[in-house]
Amino acid sequence: MAQFYKELKELRISRGISIEEISNRTKINIRYIKAIESGDYADIESPYLRLFLRAYADEIGGDSVRALEQLDSFMGATSTPLSSKFNIKNELKEDYDLQNEILPNPDISNKNLRSELIKTVLLIGVFIFSLIILKKIFNENSSALVTENGPISNKSVPFISNEELELNYITDSVIEELLLANPPFIIKLRALEKINYSFKKDTSDYVTSFIHSNYDQNLKPFVKQSELFFSTTKGLTLYINGVNIQNISDYEHPLRLTIKPSPPSMIIRRYKPIN
Repeated sequence: MAQFYKELKELRISRGISIEEISNRTKINIRYIKAIESGDYADIESPYLRLFLRAYADEIGGDSVRALEQLDSFMGATSTPLSSKFNIKNELKEDYDLQNEILPNPDISNKNLRSELIKTVLLIGVFIFSLIILKKIFNENSSALVTENGPISNKSVPFISNEELELNYITDSVIEELLLANPPFIIKLRALEKINYSFKKDTSDYVTSFIHSNYDQNLKPFVKQSELFFSTTKGLTLYINGVNIQNISDYEHPLRLTIKPSPPSMIIRRYKPIN
């Protein structure tokens, strides 16, 4: 009985299992495995000794219950004898619970670490993607038409093109009026709903844009002949140098406004569908 640990060692050797293999699978330090096989238990606390012995015996295909009984006899245990297999199984369960509570499971720890790393990488990815989107928006705005209230998007917005205008519309009316203002002309747009328009300032090309609903927009001042073209002016109020130009408001079809500096005047051309 006193040589039970030698029997365990001989069983391990006979089955061709190395100490390193047992250590890798059970996570028991090689030093403790050698202590188990030599019967030198002075440096292993009792709860851990029982855990290690049980795991060792199971790993080599031995009888872990019998090994624990032999350990009790070898150590001269004075506690209540483990007289039945049922009691020993209960104690093994307590030992197993102690192992789960005290000894960390490396596999679980590695899984948790990988999970945290994946979460971190995903968060970094979302952050970088957000920065790219914001940079793209900023770059679009930086090349936009600049007004007193800030940049207006230069991105194309669906509107009635010149080709569509020529094919589907005819002139409904033309009104020419003098302006009680002198250049530079400052135009302010106010919309109750989103309105598409294009603006040709001085000698520059047309810029297509839109006005957000419930938004005031001041265009950059100009001194030469310029044009504004609207797909509709419903809900639009337009000011030239602070004067409300009422003749252009609430027209449901396309409208072109031409502003001339000499003499200061404007031409309002309304269009209507052919059919």
